[in-house]
Amino acid sequence: MPNDIKKLRRLMRTAHVLQKGDDKYGQSFALKKAWWFESLRDALANGFARFIYHKNDGTTRTALGTRSPSLIPVDKLPKGDMSDGEDTWEDSAKTIPYFDLDKNEWRSFSVLNFNSLDRVWRFNDPGTSSRHTGGVASAEKG
Repeated sequence: MPNDIKKLRRLMRTAHVLQKGDDKYGQSFALKKAWWFESLRDALANGFARFIYHKNDGTTRTALGTRSPSLIPVDKLPKGDMSDGEDTWEDSAKTIPYFDLDKNEWRSFSVLNFNSLDRVWRFNDPGTSSRHTGGVASAEKG
């Protein structure tokens, strides 16, 4: 239960950041985009995902990333106990750090720049070694 409360607080903070950061977001759309961003956090913690965001220079970046300690080289792991995965990450409502599997380096991006979650591979689903979820979320205002 405490993790659910923590997740809900982070979700509401993220929606608030979205509304304050861009006036085109109404409350409803800000909450929807915050849920998409939370889906990305969950996907990165439990496997890896391909997602799209806008870089600060205005270009669009398609990234393949993870936050799953089993997929990150030992010398690149953050310091501290990573045994419980998601709970030990230092998170904010504004940005998300991820390990870029293509560049083999840590990267981060702003929730305001998140575009879409394209594909997810999860490793903790019972009875399967991986699961594909295509076209999970798009954060473009329509």
